[in-house]
Amino acid sequence: MGDFWQHGPIATIHRLPGPDKDRLADQVRLRARGRPLALLIPALASEMDRPAFPLIMEELKSADYLTEIVLALGGAAPGDIERAKRFLEAIPARGRVVWPQSPNLSPVLEARQCGVDIGPPGKGRDVWVALGYLLGRGGFHALALHDADIVTYSQEIPLRLFSPLIHPDLDFAFCKGFYTRVSRNALAGRVTRLLVAPLLSLLGGKSSTPGLRTIGAMRYALSGEFSVTMDLAGQIPVPRDWGLEIGVLSAVAGIVPFGRICQADLCDNYEHKHQDLSPGDATKGLGRMAREVAVNILKEAENTEVTEDLAAMYREKALSMIPSYRADALVNGLEYNDQEEKKAVEAFTEALEEALSQTGKGALITPLPPWREMEERVPGFRERIVEAVERDNG
Repeated sequence: MGDFWQHGPIATIHRLPGPDKDRLADQVRLRARGRPLALLIPALASEMDRPAFPLIMEELKSADYLTEIVLALGGAAPGDIERAKRFLEAIPARGRVVWPQSPNLSPVLEARQCGVDIGPPGKGRDVWVALGYLLGRGGFHALALHDADIVTYSQEIPLRLFSPLIHPDLDFAFCKGFYTRVSRNALAGRVTRLLVAPLLSLLGGKSSTPGLRTIGAMRYALSGEFSVTMDLAGQIPVPRDWGLEIGVLSAVAGIVPFGRICQADLCDNYEHKHQDLSPGDATKGLGRMAREVAVNILKEAENTEVTEDLAAMYREKALSMIPSYRADALVNGLEYNDQEEKKAVEAFTEALEEALSQTGKGALITPLPPWREMEERVPGFRERIVEAVERDNG
């Protein structure tokens, strides 16, 4: 984001003047020789028909620093799997499609086989299964994860995610991506700007939990891009809902010290598919996302003082931030709609009120267990996943 400011308990890796993308790739390629890297991309089969997916696959054709690319494909039919394989064949890394609903893999994941109900299909579940596959394969130092809907994608994104974790003079175990969000000549990222930021400003502080301090230090806590060492990856419970990003941050903060967590500036601007605001309907769009994100934040704050008037305090704080966002947009020549921003705050206030009413009533969906725990409970389970995936990709 064009500065060098360090704020909060974790290190911020900026995009400072220095190596260009080619030199950065050379550095990562050299360091990856002794530290194999894997890239995990969760996607819906329908995303293969959208502009972002072919762009990402084209960019990754030069990613010869990767040992393996895993595409966790949800909502897929057999024909989709063959199509996904053809995309991966053009990439120098070993490519594998993880299809949790396949005839080979689905029986392995049944509760009576794995000892846990992994729930219905979804991004969190697909990521968990693909992570189990990579841990079962073994031999990797770290993996990076990003979504398949990034229309401004560049190979610089995985390069900058991996760089802090494989530098020989650094000891980071987790790196979270951040970036600017501008879309259609206006500020994007409403849930981050107008819900997460003001809510954390009320809940966060030096006396708060490590999870809240970590989340609060992130410039884009809801970004879907991160990298993690495989040792740490095996210790993380994986949330199943829109709280995936917040839940992962909370888990990491409870496992490793602040000094092993960083965040990295990934690109000039980030654009992906947008969710509708859906005011008054907390079952879809940004309404559902806001509620589930708020539930996960409140869960992390359960041992701090959460007052009954938190929703009202949040609304006041969020509205007070609008003039700053307005100034930032207008001075940069962007459009800014005060009424739409206020409408978003009202919708997020409703979502927070619902989250507060559900706190302690099972609103937080139990995350999927860490793979280290799963391997202790069901020895050989990861290997059965590997076998099923290999049959699917044979």
